[in-house]
Amino acid sequence: MSRITAVGCLFLAIFVGVQLKCGESGVPVLPTKVTVQITNRLSERYLAVHCKDKNTDLGVHQLNVGETYSFKFFPKYYFPTTLYFCHFTWLEADHYFDIYVQDRDGYCSDNTCIWEIFAEIFGRKNL
Repeated sequence: MSRITAVGCLFLAIFVGVQLKCGESGVPVLPTKVTVQITNRLSERYLAVHCKDKNTDLGVHQLNVGETYSFKFFPKYYFPTTLYFCHFTWLEADHYFDIYVQDRDGYCSDNTCIWEIFAEIFGRKNL
């Protein structure tokens, strides 16, 4: 077998192995954007949402009851350490929450992580 053929076979074997591993773990073969959706489910109150990661501040967003704020990003592909956290404020409360943790959330359901904010709890719709 020539050297070129051997190298080609090696790359093909690596590619097939990566495909199989990715299919098994639910991680896409190519990087894919993830969407995080946050919906205000507080009764008769506006919700202030301020999300960011280590490098990007997404700003403060005011949500009326039933409104949704969403943002998209590419999670880190080889080192799954992407983290987004949000500060939520309304009349009676002030909370911080890790809204996206790559090790915990991965690619969620169909690349969308849906969160609903209630006065009592934070609820994730697609577990």
